[in-house]
Amino acid sequence: MNCYVHTPFCNGRCGYCAFYSDGAPSEAKVQNWLVRICRQLDELPRNSCSTIYLGGGTPTLPDIPVLTELFRHVLPLAKSGCEISMEANPETLTEGKVGFLRERITRISLGVQSFDGGLRKVLGRNCSDAALENALNWIGQAGFPHWNLDLIYGIPGQSLEAWQAELRRAASLGCDHLSCYNLTQEEGARLAEKMVPDEEDSVAMWKMTGEELARAGIPRYEISNYARPGGECLHNVSVWRGGKLWGIGPSAAGFDGRVRRTEVASLARWLEGVPPEADELSIPERCNEIFAVNLRTAFGWTPELWAQVPGAEPWAERLERTRAVAAQFPPDFLNVREERIFAGENGLLFWNDVAEAML
Repeated sequence: MNCYVHTPFCNGRCGYCAFYSDGAPSEAKVQNWLVRICRQLDELPRNSCSTIYLGGGTPTLPDIPVLTELFRHVLPLAKSGCEISMEANPETLTEGKVGFLRERITRISLGVQSFDGGLRKVLGRNCSDAALENALNWIGQAGFPHWNLDLIYGIPGQSLEAWQAELRRAASLGCDHLSCYNLTQEEGARLAEKMVPDEEDSVAMWKMTGEELARAGIPRYEISNYARPGGECLHNVSVWRGGKLWGIGPSAAGFDGRVRRTEVASLARWLEGVPPEADELSIPERCNEIFAVNLRTAFGWTPELWAQVPGAEPWAERLERTRAVAAQFPPDFLNVREERIFAGENGLLFWNDVAEAML
């Protein structure tokens, strides 16, 4: 089982972000959220989770007493060897907070977005160079078992050379995971109308990312994710393969093997107990969705992995259906073999088209 815990608070909304968050929260709001989320966590079975992911918002925004109480209810869910991941923004970290987290989590994911202060300004990202450098130093010295850097490319005014420099700096810092996202115009993002990436530049940057990080020993394992061997995010891998998930907190999504449930994206309504919205598909439809989502990974599917999906049809039938889809695309898009089905580089690059054909 996997668990996602959503912290809906931020100091302010970055220009590119469309995720639900509540800016500059009052102490009362934070305490009300904490009381309810801890109550929900206490309803889950102890020692039941193989992965726990704390996301946001900004999970590192609350102070240490709030985080102490939160982890008092989170940690009992963890099985032995559980991966516990947490997102972090540089400007919310202190040396003491990093030390506190090092004792409780196995993976920290730092939202850098860009090492270039001018490009962060374009993104509407309120983080100073000093805050970023301090956070990088503290995390590097703390010795987390795993740590990730989030970067964005395709930012207006960003050149290929500048992006290459970002990748080289990231790879030199000692992290074992990188998430590199193409800037997209998200509905609801504060600066969406100004966030217009050049499509050709974005494609060139995506290809450069795979080549540059592979040379650094950090190969692509999913369209936007790269890891040294053993550094893959186990939470994400499980969710991509249709793993069951508890979603705790406003806007959090959960999955019971067939039905996806998404909590209301409003702190006030979530505190009132508004029930989650259910997305229920037939078993064949849900299996198609899970199959398409995990084709975002470089590894793809094997008969053994597919057999673990609830309601999955026999592998031979899935092979036949995938061959029919693959015939609609150039031969380098999908590799369909008896022992494995996976997307080639162009299949990953044009995954949306492949998924649409499958669904």
